[in-house]
Formats: sequence, structure tokens, C-alpha cells
Amino acid sequence: MRLIDEYLRLVAADDYAGFGALLTDDCRFTLMPSGRTWTGRERVMQFVAAAGASRSHDEQSHVTITDWFSDGEHLVVEYEHRALVLGRRLKIDGYCWVFHIRDERFDVIREYINPSSVVLGLAMPILLRLAPLLTRGAGATGRQP
Repeated sequence: MRLIDEYLRLVAADDYAGFGALLTDDCRFTLMPSGRTWTGRERVMQFVAAAGASRSHDEQSHVTITDWFSDGEHLVVEYEHRALVLGRRLKIDGYCWVFHIRDERFDVIREYINPSSVVLGLAMPILLRLAPLLTRGAGATGRQP
């Protein structure tokens, strides 16, 4: 499927500029377990761009897809992320994105984060609550029903 191939190519290249072309106009992105949701292609892309810009990159910092599968209606992608955060190198695993596909575009995305590190596990609820600050004015809402 072209959509999945393009998404996997963007992740491998660590280049998310074209990610918006893969989204429906009414796309919803929810960050779990906080439930923060961004609605609409523009707002989702504001969050994606801000989140990507907030990490420091070097030759050892990258996102690695560890597994993925699709049933044609959904795409599930598991990955780990290596990055520099506040001058420390971190490996964050336990990421999973679940996409719903409508009309050859992603219309619903949920990002689940379950880090294996105890320290990151304890810090994650605090960090997730700060996510809307990355995109002030980008329309993040609270928990969705």
C-alpha cells in the first residue's frame, strides 16, 4: 500500500515534512495516556513539527521501527527512539502508533508510550502534560470520550 510505504520511508529518513500529505483534513492525533488530542491536518502538523524540533539530533539519534503490521484498515507501528534530551542520551522504547486509514490517508492516529525505563516511566506523565505547551495555540484539547 502506497500510504504505508511512504510513512515507513519518512520515518527511515527522519524527515516528517511530507507527513501532512498522508493525513486527512480532519485528522485527529491523540497522545496516550494523557488523552491530549490535536484535530485537523494543520494542528497535527504543528504538534509533529514542534515535537520533532524539541529533540536534539546527532548521528546516534534516530527513530527505529521495531515492528509493524496492517490489516488494510489500520496500521500499527512499534518503534524506539534514541535522542539527546537535556544533554543526556536516552533510548526510549515502548512507543506504538496506531493509525486508522480512510481514503488512502490517515484520519485517526493514537500514540501510546510505555517506556521500559523506571525513570522515564515516572517522568512520562509529567512530560505528556507539557505536550500542549509545545504547540501553544495549536488547539490541543483534553481527554476525548
